[in-house]
Amino acid sequence: MNSTPPPVLQSVKRALDVLVAFEAAEPVQTPAQVASRLGLNRTTAWRYLVTLAASGLVRELPGGRFALGGRTVALAESYTHQWGRFGSAGGVALVRLRDATGETAALHIREGWTRVPIRQVESQHELHRTYRDLGEPVSLLVGSPSLAILANLSEQEQASYLDSHADLAPEGRDEVLRRLAGVRAQGYATTEGARAPNVSSVAAPVRDRHGRVLGAINVTGPEQRFTADSVPRFIAEVTGTAGWIEEQLRDTDGAGAATPRRRTASSGSVSPGGRPRRAAPAPRPR
Repeated sequence: MNSTPPPVLQSVKRALDVLVAFEAAEPVQTPAQVASRLGLNRTTAWRYLVTLAASGLVRELPGGRFALGGRTVALAESYTHQWGRFGSAGGVALVRLRDATGETAALHIREGWTRVPIRQVESQHELHRTYRDLGEPVSLLVGSPSLAILANLSEQEQASYLDSHADLAPEGRDEVLRRLAGVRAQGYATTEGARAPNVSSVAAPVRDRHGRVLGAINVTGPEQRFTADSVPRFIAEVTGTAGWIEEQLRDTDGAGAATPRRRTASSGSVSPGGRPRRAAPAPRPR
């Protein structure tokens, strides 16, 4: 059997690149803007936009501008339907977590050897973190949500993943394993400047009712607000919210609590099987 991957149809790929160029930050664009963003000829970009408009994936607005079309709503609903109760419970939890911490809260799902940020509720502070890469895969070695997921995979899965990183030196691999062991033992991960300078994050894993890691939930924001006083409270809120989502996933009758219960920094939180997570110490994220 031929294991060589089939060739990529560049015209189809480029059309999809044009489609996903319409991000939340720039929902309306001209052909010139799309062309500049993707490095295309302006006429080529216009032809792709007209073709996508004929399929209802984009729509033309007055003044020669374009925006996403109505058919993308069905695509979004189809994608989010895959998340099931993880997505619906997580959506409720994100609002509560953002309000409790004041920081941007986000939900991440595991997809193979990556994690994908799928939802966020942004902080209301003027200076705050915004995920610009919703829907894009992120390495399981980068960021607190990644570490929270990777640390709670089986030893065999961790070994397979690290084996795929041939560039990871033995001493680097040992350091990663030590860090993952610490994350697993304490029930959460913290990072500072992992993906963006001067940005901190606290994350906890979310498992299904069989104990399998589905993804992670986190809060993230400017490092000056992640202080020795605030971090323990953020840890308690994040781990408590992760525990609440897990409770909803275990509740097959759908009769769980309507909103996450608020946690204090000394109360800890619930982990799978009803065991309390370790109460949060007061470290500064590293």
